[in-house]
Amino acid sequence: MDAHENERPCIHVTLLKGTNADLYRWVQIGAEEEGVPCRLTDTPGTDLVALAYAAAQSSRFGIGVGVSNEMVALHERHMPAARPVMSLKFSGQADYFCRLMGTNAARMVIRKPFRFADDEAADEQNRVKPHPSWQQDGTKRPLPTPTLPTPPDDLALIAKIVLLVMRKLQERET
Repeated sequence: MDAHENERPCIHVTLLKGTNADLYRWVQIGAEEEGVPCRLTDTPGTDLVALAYAAAQSSRFGIGVGVSNEMVALHERHMPAARPVMSLKFSGQADYFCRLMGTNAARMVIRKPFRFADDEAADEQNRVKPHPSWQQDGTKRPLPTPTLPTPPDDLALIAKIVLLVMRKLQERET
């Protein structure tokens, strides 16, 4: 029996030796916000991408995250070992980038689009902009009445096409 068969499916996270252990918690928070669990694994090595790849190989989900004090890498089991799905270098906000990578690791599992560092800023800007139908006082303007398109000149041709399509569909059913 494979050692991983009894393990609960989860994203495996591994820390490069000497990495602040609190960074794992931020990866875990990001993944769990999307509803996917994580587990800290102990993988020896000195190359962060190789650690992330090893974590992906050992995960039942096939998703692994490697974390160092300067960078975080996301890997998937089927990717070439030297090519992570995504890697982020920290720019002073290690907790933020680890949480973001945890979110993206979980999004790979649940098949949702990735989030990127500037997504939250864009969302914030979009929330501040008023909808075009709002007036200065915050009340809504009445929506314009939609105009219906004018009927086509050759309704008989359209009717023939519709009948032809209906016949073809009926032939398929029988």
